[in-house]
Amino acid sequence: MSWLNYNHLQYFWHVAREGGVAEAAQKLKLTHSTLSMQLKQLEDSLGAPLFERRGRRLVLTPYGEQVAETCDEIFSRGAELLELAQGRALEGRRPPLRVGVLNCVPKLVLYRMIRPGLQAGLFGQLWLREGPLDALLADLVAHRLHVVLTEQPPGERSGFKVHAHLLGQANVYLYGSPALAAKYRPGFPASLQGAPLLMPAGEAALHRQLERWFIEHRVQPRVVASIDDSATLWSFGHHGMGLFPVRSPSRGMIERGAAELVGPLEGLHERYYALTAERRLTHPGAEAIVSAARTTFATRDQR
Repeated sequence: MSWLNYNHLQYFWHVAREGGVAEAAQKLKLTHSTLSMQLKQLEDSLGAPLFERRGRRLVLTPYGEQVAETCDEIFSRGAELLELAQGRALEGRRPPLRVGVLNCVPKLVLYRMIRPGLQAGLFGQLWLREGPLDALLADLVAHRLHVVLTEQPPGERSGFKVHAHLLGQANVYLYGSPALAAKYRPGFPASLQGAPLLMPAGEAALHRQLERWFIEHRVQPRVVASIDDSATLWSFGHHGMGLFPVRSPSRGMIERGAAELVGPLEGLHERYYALTAERRLTHPGAEAIVSAARTTFATRDQR
């Protein structure tokens, strides 16, 4: 059985935070060669490179970024453990909240879910992790996350036993730059035939719903791009690259950015869920998220 050398892991963590071996070696009071050797031993132990050299700089590899993120959590929890051992932990200390979120969940919707609990001080430090659903579910069932926010419940074949709490649903509208909106608003939705369209990425539930909606209304837009990040999709849309879908909680912000409504996608709704490992919500921060989300989606259209 292999064992992880936590001294090597901490050395790597300092290098990642300081941005280079020389800087970390000075802070740790180690020689450059000693620290480099420790990093090499850690990479050999993990079986994958953690850094790559770009010119004179060391840059984290994608795997190195994941390891660094895990180190943040490990050493943060270690500091909490020391406080407990030394009797400095306060009674009733607010626990941290670790939230996983699919990157297709709009950032404004996410903010509205989290803001009330954060303002009320119902949890300590917030850990927010984006990623694909399977990876987030693996962290959830391993209790590395308290809750996962998503626009799709996991299917039975996902292999993960989790509980889905329905938060609410949002209506969906089609927006565009002023020029595109003026062109395609008349005769909507028949006018969408051949119209340039920006779609959420294929793994998003909204992508499949939009495809069905267009088939039902017998129109076939021209997909210009599929984008998994809603902020990027909106930015492209504001600059006139194509029409783009907007959930009802985000309409006010989108319209302040000078985009205009083309038309409502009648009958199309996007649902949101909070996924937990236990049936009951046990973390006060997770309870606050669910309560805030249900308030957010309680009205038909939020501006």
